[in-house]
Amino acid sequence: MLKTIYLFELKKLFFSRVNMIAMAGVVVIVVFLATASDTQDQPASRESAKELDGRSVDELLFEELKPALKDVNGLTILQLKEGYEKYAPVLQMIRPVSGDEFDFSHFQSIGFYELRRQRILQRMEKQGLSDAEMAYWDAKEADVRKPFPYHYHSGPANLLRSFQALGFFILLLSAVGLSGVYARETADRMNQLLLCSRHGKKKLYLIKFAAGITWILTAAVLVILALLIPYSLIYGMEGTGEMLQLVKPLSMLPYTIGQMLAVCLGIYLLAAVLIAAVTMLLSVITQNALAVTCGLLGYLIVDLFAVVPDRFPLLQMIWSFRPNEILRNTGFVNYRLIHFAGRFFMNWQAAPVIYTSIAASAFVMAGWCYRRLQVGN
Repeated sequence: MLKTIYLFELKKLFFSRVNMIAMAGVVVIVVFLATASDTQDQPASRESAKELDGRSVDELLFEELKPALKDVNGLTILQLKEGYEKYAPVLQMIRPVSGDEFDFSHFQSIGFYELRRQRILQRMEKQGLSDAEMAYWDAKEADVRKPFPYHYHSGPANLLRSFQALGFFILLLSAVGLSGVYARETADRMNQLLLCSRHGKKKLYLIKFAAGITWILTAAVLVILALLIPYSLIYGMEGTGEMLQLVKPLSMLPYTIGQMLAVCLGIYLLAAVLIAAVTMLLSVITQNALAVTCGLLGYLIVDLFAVVPDRFPLLQMIWSFRPNEILRNTGFVNYRLIHFAGRFFMNWQAAPVIYTSIAASAFVMAGWCYRRLQVGN
């Protein structure tokens, strides 16, 4: 009996016309963005980019790169001249450290890795790190190999950069697909009838919640496959075992691109469960699908544009735990740490515990509200 109801709830979610249109639309958009992507290398330059495979990112390579850069009014611009496409990945590494415009002679005299160290120290000073935190990062940095060895990594690099967009799409799908899971009963005037049912509302609540989590996780997998498959075909997935600094040169983490992809995937799936749980809680509380959808879209706008100033470190740290902040890889270059039980943690390390706790709280609270819900005429 319960299995039949669960399958029925899944059928309502998967075959709802609105949900099907939203899911298909998101998949099409993601596939289009992946195939039209120019975040690092165009497919035509894939083989030329591999010509640098195995080279050390050092002064000799930068000397080769100098004639490839454009000069505008005596100022060197980090933009490649035609015919130098193979240096595009190296340019992607330089830009976060030096900016788009820089003095090449000064850059050569100070050195790439010294300039990188200065940028890191500036960020640490701005974030107000303690001596213990700086010592923690010094130990991490000691394990980062220098000079960086270049290896082709366009596929996994582009995938790593795309997780923030995936997070936004999952929030949109949750707002569209799950906002009416419980609110629909009020619209269809089924609440009072459910109170007279054999099993009551407790088991029905669990079934609906399980169906909602199943649907959002299925949607999350479909969305990431819509990105992974085109990237694999266009760029290939070589380079997953290469150092993270090829994508995030200001990161001090001695990890590989593949390891951080696994971290982002785990955060992405946990965030999908968190968003779904909060959406269904709001659906129970408001009993209005439109109100839930508008509320989530309002949060999305705030998430996109709100910035917490550095003078509010505690509030800034709390704000850094939101899914889209972590999924855009800020945790890799955010040096502020969480001190707990005598150990330091980064925001993406604490996120699984926080997301699980919030999702569990939403589950319990929504169940309590749902079983006591009374709707009048």
